This record gives sequence, C-alpha cells and structure tokens, in this order.
Amino acid sequence: MKKYQLSDHCRKLISPQGENITLYQICALADFGSVCKGQLGGWVEGPDCLSQQGSAWLEEQVEVFGGAQVSGDAQILGLSRLTGRLHVTDSAQVKDCQIDGPADISGEARLFDSRIIACMGFTANPDQALTISGNAHIRRSLLAHQVCVCDHAYIDFGFLQHRACVSGYAIIQGNDNCNVWLCDNTCVSDHARIIAGQDTDSIPVLRGHVRVADYAVVEGNCVLSGSVTLLDYANLHGGPVVLCDNVTVRGHGRIAGNVRLENATELRDNACIETWDNETVLLRDSRILTGNQHITRASPFLPFER
Repeated sequence: MKKYQLSDHCRKLISPQGENITLYQICALADFGSVCKGQLGGWVEGPDCLSQQGSAWLEEQVEVFGGAQVSGDAQILGLSRLTGRLHVTDSAQVKDCQIDGPADISGEARLFDSRIIACMGFTANPDQALTISGNAHIRRSLLAHQVCVCDHAYIDFGFLQHRACVSGYAIIQGNDNCNVWLCDNTCVSDHARIIAGQDTDSIPVLRGHVRVADYAVVEGNCVLSGSVTLLDYANLHGGPVVLCDNVTVRGHGRIAGNVRLENATELRDNACIETWDNETVLLRDSRILTGNQHITRASPFLPFER
C-alpha cells in the first residue's frame, strides 16, 4: 500500500548543474507516524525520492531531487534542500539544511541549519562518500568533500573538509564569532574537545595528519599542522599556540600562551610550557619534556623568537 502520491501541484527550478527540473508536491494517502491522510508534504522530482515504506516524510518546504533519496523513518524538516547522490535513512533528522551529495546520513543523526557540499576524490577510496551516522549531532556548520562524523560526535559552528573525521563523544564547539576548522586527515575522537574562543582570532585550526583523542582539549587560537598528536589529558590554550611537524603532547601535558613547537618535540607527564602578555617561546629542536618540567619565557637556554 502506498503512503503518498504526487499531487498536481508543481514548481520549476534550475539544478546546480543548470538543468531545468520540475518538482511535484507529495500528498499523504494514509495516516502514518505523525502524518495524517490528505496532508501535503514537500516537493520531489519523482517517486524514487521518497520511499513508500516506513514513516519517512518531507515537510512542506522541503525539496528533494537530482538522485537524492529519503527512506526508513527519516524526517526532512524546515527549509531543507537535498540533491545529488544522497541517501538519508533510518531515524535521521534534517532541518533547515542544504545538502549536495554524494553522502550517506543514517542512524539517529541530527542535522540543523547546516550546509553539506560532498564530493569524491579526497581519499584513497574514490567511492567513499561523505558520511554522517550514529547519534551524531551537527548544528550551524559547513561540511565538505569526504568528511566522516559518527558515533555521538557533536559539532556546532564547525568547518570540516577533505577527509576530516570526528567520532566517539568528541565535541567541536565554535561560536558566533569563531568556528572550528578541521581539514585534511584530521581525526578527533573519544572524549576530545576542540573549542573556539570568543575573540575574532580564536579559531582552532587542525590540518594535515592531526590526531586528538582520549580527553585532550584544544581551545582558542591554536594551529596544529603536519603530524601532531594529542592524547590522554593534553591541554592546549591558545594565544596563539602553533604545533607542527611531529609534535606530541600526552599525559597531563599543557601548553598555554604564545608558544610554537616544531620538529619532533614531545611533552609527557605534567610537563608545561606557558607564556604571559607579549612573551613568546619557540622550540625548534627535537626534545622530550617530562615529569614536572615547566618552561616559561624566563627559562634559560631556550631559543626565543623576538
């Protein structure tokens, strides 16, 4: 038994590829989920856009076309537009989003007020699609290329692109002034948190082969590039902090203030590097800081940038 039909109401639009497309408004043929018989829904290019099975539904202002499909119990709400090789299924919910596939959105994922621009070619697997799954929550964010967000990850005011992956219970928290930028092969997992500050330059930027895991925290004006790893309870508080080229911070290692580390530097245990006011610490030589070592601008025998 069909749950909806295409009505006689239609609208014309031009696709992102410049093609003329006709969309038809759907009308419910039976009661299901929260939908009542006779209720008008969203706009589709054809019957393949919305499954006749399950309780999947499109609210009145939703548009689905260009190969996009909605199935299962998925709900597409608000002013959403779905196009391209896109599949939204299971109990996923999308509200006030514009999504261009190829992408797969599944599980109990929640997307609100976000823009998704997916495309292939940024991983070794040319067929890998942008994926949002599990209980992932995404708000006020931009995701592009072959990004993966899964498990219980939470993203607000994030900008993710290329092959960035956020998983576990990780939190990406930007704000009205600053977003959080993750790109290339960056991976944020477990209970890690990446948090933007309130100042206009307090934008965390993670690019290259950056890994932030366990309970590590990156906050404020921090730039991590190359092969950088933060594990355990590592804590970075930017002003600005720049880490590049094989830097590792683990244990309860902490970096705060205007600090730049390069070339195989590692902090372990309770090691700490911090500065105040306009001071700067620059470490370029390979070294390991352990125990309770505490380096400040006043520490002797350090090469300082002026």
